[in-house]
Amino acid sequence: MNPVVTVTEGKLSGKVCKTSNETEFLTFKGIPYAKPPVNQLRFSAPQPPEPWEGVRDATKESNVCSQYDTEKLKVVGDEDCLYLNVYTPCLPKTDTALLPVMVFLHGGGFIYGNGTDDNHHGPDYLLDKNVVLVSLNYRLGVLGFLCLDCKEAPGNMGLKDQVQALKWVQQNIKNFNGDPNNVTLFGISAGAASVEYLLLSSMTKGLFHKAIAQSGSTLLPWALNKNIRELGATIATLKKYHVNDNQDLLKYLKSMSIHDLIYTSMMVLADERYKGGLHFGFVPTIEKQGDWEPIITKSSYKMLAQGEFNKVPYMGGFCSREGLIILAFLDIYEKVKEEKMFLDFLPFNIDDNEKIEYINKFKAVYLEKEHEEPDSFVIDFFSDVDFLGGIYVSTSLIAKHNSPVYLYEFNYDGKLNYLKKKLSIKRAGACHGDDGGYIVKSELLKENLSDTDKLVQDRMCRMWTNFAKFGNPTPEIDTHLITTTWEPIAETGMACLLISDKLSMKYDIYPERTKLFKELYEKYNSVEVLQN
Repeated sequence: MNPVVTVTEGKLSGKVCKTSNETEFLTFKGIPYAKPPVNQLRFSAPQPPEPWEGVRDATKESNVCSQYDTEKLKVVGDEDCLYLNVYTPCLPKTDTALLPVMVFLHGGGFIYGNGTDDNHHGPDYLLDKNVVLVSLNYRLGVLGFLCLDCKEAPGNMGLKDQVQALKWVQQNIKNFNGDPNNVTLFGISAGAASVEYLLLSSMTKGLFHKAIAQSGSTLLPWALNKNIRELGATIATLKKYHVNDNQDLLKYLKSMSIHDLIYTSMMVLADERYKGGLHFGFVPTIEKQGDWEPIITKSSYKMLAQGEFNKVPYMGGFCSREGLIILAFLDIYEKVKEEKMFLDFLPFNIDDNEKIEYINKFKAVYLEKEHEEPDSFVIDFFSDVDFLGGIYVSTSLIAKHNSPVYLYEFNYDGKLNYLKKKLSIKRAGACHGDDGGYIVKSELLKENLSDTDKLVQDRMCRMWTNFAKFGNPTPEIDTHLITTTWEPIAETGMACLLISDKLSMKYDIYPERTKLFKELYEKYNSVEVLQN
């Protein structure tokens, strides 16, 4: 008999499943956490979901959010996509304690991906550790991040979807045996940048209690764009429609078919000029004050530096060779490799009178070293531009005002390294997103695992769920799984757990590289996507 749970809007029928370790759990899929954002609600902030009659079937996959599929080369998904999944070891009984809740925010540059497809984000690994897991979709691309400075298209709708999902969790998760007073947010890449935005926002106060950001930050050039109105207007221009004002543009974009809107928005991004390595265009922005509730209205750097954020236990991290992802963008990779034009790819508007100084600094840091591979400097440079630079700075700033704050470097190269497998990158090291394959199960990673692969996977899930349970990833040490105490960042200096086939603490994180980016962030105060 299928399990039935009652939530605010009605009853849900789920099903019983088993993890690969034969741990039994219950799954409830395709639960609406907001009203479908269609027709006149396109581009609007999310609205609470509608109630339903009878028992809703919660055993089927939900729609993914509309997006351009780069493998199928077509628009897929649906605007009606604001659904979440809940996975729980058991339903509440009089003698059961409520379990910690982990809410997963997927990556994909804010324009790709989904959080509800078990083939890519399976719950098995975490459910083995006795937590309740929630995964969700949020609006992507132009649908999630168009900003026209009005209530009908305020910007950051995708982030506001995430907030709406967290409100749903607060109202309902107890009915799945989850503890609404112990909710941990975690996300990878754009999901990690989302975690940090939600940390900064006054909208989320009390909605979560711990946060994990894997390879992402609000400070990174691909995670912020102040020119989104211009991108939206260019959609109309490509369609040869003359725009009079924002309301005219809004009306036109609402009138477009979803296929036409998504496809044309991707054409706009293909032609856009920008600085930095990775770029996704329709991403979070700093909102203006208006007759709507904003996510963020000031520079995230300033907010982090001044301690204007929700103070909760925090974990941030990065992979050792994040920049391997640039091998999927050969034109950018070749330009830096051959011409060594570092400043062309920096998201900082460096003063003309300082350019020679910084050219020399970058050459000293990236070129005047012995490298095992002739292009290692390119990989290191884009690791820092698109990931480590901002992650190091934001984590350092969070630690100045908050405790505990944990930092990790993932340096393991095994059969669960997700993005290397997905992008067929045949190079040594842990690429961007590779740690995710050890936390969430993917059908893409089906090879027979080595004993060390299994150890690293088990160890990471133990530390992640320990953090969700206790606010401490290594509350106890043993001789096999948790062999090292993960020290939080202290007032006296940086501390970082190196996660490889073994665990060890390190206290210098690529000091020359991080020092250079720390200097740039401090000098230019906030990172912007700067268009010429």
